[in-house]
Amino acid sequence: MRLVCPFDGAVVVDGAEPAPGACPGCGARFDGGAGTPPEAVAAALAAWGLAADPQDVAGRLFAADPPAPPAPALAITSDSRDGFYMWWVFARGEPAAALAALPAA
Repeated sequence: MRLVCPFDGAVVVDGAEPAPGACPGCGARFDGGAGTPPEAVAAALAAWGLAADPQDVAGRLFAADPPAPPAPALAITSDSRDGFYMWWVFARGEPAAALAALPAA
């Protein structure tokens, strides 16, 4: 099992089951851990106390690359594991600011 930060490439988890936390490299918060991108977005938004349509946000995450640092940004990635992998949402900066900065679809 391996989870890599989509912002700086730091290995967040290697060998253990990922759990919500922060990237050891850039400090980006991450949450989700679900079987589909919209489910991961829904879990992350709920954990961060944000309201938005998970299907819309997931689509927007795949439609554009995140801006260069230090701009607030959201990104989605999957972990590497045997069998079915899980999706994770990373937030650089405050999650609310990162969501607001996400380009429209």
